[in-house]
Amino acid sequence: MKLYEVGERKLVEELTKNFSIPMDDCAIMDDGDEYIVLTTDMMNEQTHFPKGSKPYYIGWYSIAVNLSDLASAGAMPVAILAGISMSRNVEKKFFDAILNGMEDCMKEYGGKLVGGDTKESPLLTISITAIGKVKKDEYMARKGAKAGDAVYVTGTLGKEANLYIGNLDRLLHVKPRIKEGRKLAEAKVVTSCMDLSDGLASSLHQLSKINNVGFLLHEEWLPVDEVAKKMDLPLEFALYHGGDFELLFTMPEEYEKMLDMEFKKIGYVIEEKKILIEKKGETKEIENKGYEHFLA
Repeated sequence: MKLYEVGERKLVEELTKNFSIPMDDCAIMDDGDEYIVLTTDMMNEQTHFPKGSKPYYIGWYSIAVNLSDLASAGAMPVAILAGISMSRNVEKKFFDAILNGMEDCMKEYGGKLVGGDTKESPLLTISITAIGKVKKDEYMARKGAKAGDAVYVTGTLGKEANLYIGNLDRLLHVKPRIKEGRKLAEAKVVTSCMDLSDGLASSLHQLSKINNVGFLLHEEWLPVDEVAKKMDLPLEFALYHGGDFELLFTMPEEYEKMLDMEFKKIGYVIEEKKILIEKKGETKEIENKGYEHFLA
């Protein structure tokens, strides 16, 4: 059996079972009253950096997507490890611009580059490990959503539409929701949280499986990105395209007013284990699809 016959999600499920790893955005280690929070993500030019991407934004993106995972746990970034491989023929200024993008992202959102590795390879590949900290009673996990909770997202959905109009700078200029994650963590009202990297539909299906619940969305409540609205199928971008890197979270809706941050309610957690979307009284199921590595 080839990996393209299995897919990334099935491989991850097998790994988490074999090594008893919780299916959260981050791993945690006990540190007294706090958790040390760790996450890692690998990116390369074939799957993450479209042709024509500026090296500065490649560097920014590589840090930002990892900080987004920390944000979903409510953690503050502390340290970054970076592994970078690329061809010997790459210009030095290209490499320097990547580092500048990394540095600026850390300056704005937190963390410090403390080490890593460089290697020669035919493809540009960047692997980042981000380390953060959060108080134990503020840590946010994927598991905990209950029927009756409301479902929320930060920011807008469907930003991958920028790829189709050639706006690569905006596509890669991810803004990790560290501040929002901290506010949610400090409020201690969130029942589940994850970051949106592979699309809203895929994320909801993952939360459904972990929490043994379903979701009912209201299409008119979805904060579709302005660029996605200009596409032929804006809802497709909002539901099934990855790269938004927003926070998807659940909580009892009576706590909405206590949160001093911008977010949108998009639906509710339901007992029926289905992912549904409603528009003008008509309800249909949301497919379990989104970006997935290895698939043909």
